[in-house]
Amino acid sequence: MPRSGFYAHVATDVDDQAHSLTGWHQLYDQLAPGRFNGSIHELWINGMQIFRESTSHVLRQSCVVDSESWWFGIPMERAESCKLGSYSVGENTVAMRPGLSQFELLTPNNFEILGLVVRRNDLERHIRALNQSSVLPRAMQDELLRVRPGQKLGLQKLVRQILEQASRTPDIVVNPASTESIRNAVLDALADVCSSHETTGRAPYRQMSHYRIVREVRQHLLQNQDESITVVDLCQQFQISRRTLQYAFQDVMGMSPNAYLRTLRLNGVRRCLRDPNSGVTSVQQAAADWGFWHLSQFARDYHELFGELPSERLKRRPASFLNTQ
Repeated sequence: MPRSGFYAHVATDVDDQAHSLTGWHQLYDQLAPGRFNGSIHELWINGMQIFRESTSHVLRQSCVVDSESWWFGIPMERAESCKLGSYSVGENTVAMRPGLSQFELLTPNNFEILGLVVRRNDLERHIRALNQSSVLPRAMQDELLRVRPGQKLGLQKLVRQILEQASRTPDIVVNPASTESIRNAVLDALADVCSSHETTGRAPYRQMSHYRIVREVRQHLLQNQDESITVVDLCQQFQISRRTLQYAFQDVMGMSPNAYLRTLRLNGVRRCLRDPNSGVTSVQQAAADWGFWHLSQFARDYHELFGELPSERLKRRPASFLNTQ
C-alpha cells in the first residue's frame, strides 16, 4: 500500500527490482546477459508517487499501477530505445497510462526513467480548474504526449530536484506547507503538458481587462495573506482560465502569476525571520512553513529579492519581547 515519506531500494535481482516499486504490480524479464543491478528512489506525498528507477540490462516490463490514477514516464536518456507497447518514446514525448490498466515497456541497457503517479481525480480536477473548462484535453486519450521543446527537460528537472531534496532534507517533505507546494508544482507541470496542444493563441478577456484582473487578484491576496493561495485557487475565485491570468500578469506586471505568488511567499518568510515572536527558530522551518521545499533555490531567490541571505536576516532578529518579561 502507498506510504508517506522517502524510500530508497537497491536490487541485484530483476524480480526484486520489479517488486520494489510501491503500489505497482510488475513482472520484469531480463533480456541481456550479465549480473543485474537496479535502484529505485521514491517519494510518497498526499497520495502522489514520485520516483526514479535505474536498471542495468535490457528489460521487458509488464506493469500495472494498482490505483485509480495516471502514470507519466519520463526517460532520462536514450529515449529512442525505450518503447511503450509498439511506440518509441521519442525526444519530445512523455509516456502516459491510466492506472488499473496493464502496459508494457521495453527498456535498454543502463536505463533511467522518472515516474509520476497522481490520483486521477486530483489531476483532472486540477486541469479543469486551471482551464476553467469541464472538457479534458484530447491528449489524455493518448499513450504518448507530444510536448513542446523544453517541457520534457522541465519535468525532468522538477522530479530530480524533488527527489534530491527529499533525500537530503527529509523534514521538508513532511511539512504540510512544503508538501502541498510540491504537489501543486507537479500537478501544474502535468496539467501544462496535457493541455499544451490547446494553449496556442491568445485567450479572450472574458469581459475583464488585464489591469482589472491584476488589481482584483492583488487585493484578494492582500486580504488573505495567511492563506496558501495557488494559481488554481485564483482561476476558481475569478472564474478565468490560467491562460487569461498568465497574459494579464505578463502585460501588467511583467511576470507570471506564479512568480508573483512566489514573491509574496518570500516576503512572508522574511517577516517570520525578523519577528522574534513568530515561533520560527530556523531558516529551514520558515521556508517550509511558506511552501519552499528546494532550499538552495529558495536561498538564491531570497538573496536576489532582498540582497541578503535569509540566515543573515535571522541573525539580526532582536530577542523576543516575551522572553524579556
